[in-house]
Amino acid sequence: MNDKQLNFSNKKIQQAGFTLIELMVAMVISLTLIFACTTLYSSLKSSITVAQKLSNAQESLRGAFYLMSRSVRQADDIEVSGASLTVSFATPPTAVEIYGCLGNLVTSGSTDTYYLGTSGLYCDDGHGAAISDQLIALNINELILEESGALGTTATGQGYNGVIVQLQIDEVSAALGTDGLRFNLALRQKVLANLSE
Repeated sequence: MNDKQLNFSNKKIQQAGFTLIELMVAMVISLTLIFACTTLYSSLKSSITVAQKLSNAQESLRGAFYLMSRSVRQADDIEVSGASLTVSFATPPTAVEIYGCLGNLVTSGSTDTYYLGTSGLYCDDGHGAAISDQLIALNINELILEESGALGTTATGQGYNGVIVQLQIDEVSAALGTDGLRFNLALRQKVLANLSE
């Protein structure tokens, strides 16, 4: 054998590829890693989706709670009719500005009405402004209202000093197994007026 043939056979030995078993082992390891990454990604994606829904629900509930509590605290009277809450305002005290649910200045005899619509919780401030019936909280699928704390017979008649409100968000309440957010709002102006009598 001459040097050329010996050199060629050495190169041939050095260039030998992977065996079939080595390829199969590499493929199994690769497929296992790909499957693990896919499972992890799927789990992370669903966690992020739930966290985003919770964040949106929290924002909706916070806004609804703020607007409803502000109206009820400053109100003179409330009326619950099914899934609708009407808040009535008397003449505001001197030098005090009271704003309705949509940010309009309240006058004597004004009302704020909260009700459940197709997309969520709506408010109609009834102040004669061009803007009314505005969506104030998204994805609320249930609104339960109940008058609370009967005042009894007073100079102003029998009434209630508050309302219990329960708001439920679409998917979030079902996912967490809760009945939603439940809070009790007091008619602060009316309670203070009755205490002074």
